Amino acid sequence: MQSRSLRDGSLGLLILVGIFLFGGAIFWLKGLRIGDPQFSFVIKFPDTSGLDVGSPVKFRGVAVGKVQKIVAASANVEVTVVIENPKLAIPLQSSVETTQSGLLGGTSIDIFPQANIGNDAGFDPIAQNCNAQVIVCQGKTIEGERGVNFTQTLRETTLALRKINDQGLIEKLSSTLQTVEATARSFKKLSETATRAISTFEGQASKFGDTATAIARAADQVTQTASSADDLIKVNREKLAQTLDGIAAASREARSLIASAKPLLADGKFVESLQKLSENAAETASNLRKLTGEMNNPATIAALRETLDSARATFANAQKITADLDELTGDPKFRNNIRNLVNGLSGLLSTAPSLTVPPTAANPAPDLKLPVEVAKSKSPVNSSDKHKQEKIKVNSPKPNTVIGKPSNIAPDPKNE
Repeated sequence: MQSRSLRDGSLGLLILVGIFLFGGAIFWLKGLRIGDPQFSFVIKFPDTSGLDVGSPVKFRGVAVGKVQKIVAASANVEVTVVIENPKLAIPLQSSVETTQSGLLGGTSIDIFPQANIGNDAGFDPIAQNCNAQVIVCQGKTIEGERGVNFTQTLRETTLALRKINDQGLIEKLSSTLQTVEATARSFKKLSETATRAISTFEGQASKFGDTATAIARAADQVTQTASSADDLIKVNREKLAQTLDGIAAASREARSLIASAKPLLADGKFVESLQKLSENAAETASNLRKLTGEMNNPATIAALRETLDSARATFANAQKITADLDELTGDPKFRNNIRNLVNGLSGLLSTAPSLTVPPTAANPAPDLKLPVEVAKSKSPVNSSDKHKQEKIKVNSPKPNTVIGKPSNIAPDPKNE
């Protein structure tokens, strides 16, 4: 009896353990965890692209949750996801898309944040005061989009192949290739023309470079000239100011002169005098023209040449005479003799009034002794000076002093 009750108790305990193990397996398969808080939110997709319940949810490439429920609607598909880490703050500005990995790989949901909110402990997605403007909170709905999908890629490839196999597209492609070929030929011709133009332009560019260099040199010279002129103006600024003042004063004087000349211009006599003066000037100009014509005459030129030759000879003779005179007057004794001669002549002329009376038998002419002879008798003659005096007598002409009887002398009234 006791063994039977033991067997019944063991059987019941085994049944209970089996029930608990079966329930735990179910919870494990569904991803449910007892005592571990989680948060969930809803993502709307245009299509799931092979997404199933239990598909992984990745945040920055790391699995952080699973797909809990998929509900299809007419406009979209609502997918409820569960995040295992209740403290994970997912930015509201994030890119959520489905991604299919490989041909046989499953589809997952990838979340890529577009904004960085930092590691702020104040963001709690399961809190009552969760900031829904910044992060994804518990039960919130966000939008997702379709990402890389092998099925969609195959579909688009099939459509592209169908379009390629279309005869119209082939014809269009053929015509396009022909157009491209013609364009290539035109481009080849254009490139050849451009090459020739470039070669011509290079020659012109070299000439233009030389011209530009010459222009640059001219500009430098102009700059130097301008700087020199500027320096000259700075140095002579005072003189320029004085010159301008002088010009202004001259203009004022010219105005006053013109104002004073107006009455003279209004006078008829003055105008007539000016006319006569202009006529005389015209006549003088005519005479000058005639004189110029005579001067251009070969006979006149020959006569002038002869006159110049005669004048040259005369000047040469005068130069010789001057040299002889310089040689004569250079002797101090000769100058003394000339001075004595002049003094003797002066004394002779001073006695000239006594010669006006004609000599008679009762009053014979006195025997006058010339002062020159007196001076010669008084001055001793050295033997050394004899040669020079003889030289003077040879070179100079002998003066002939003739005191004749005056003719036609009026009689003295006292003698009568």
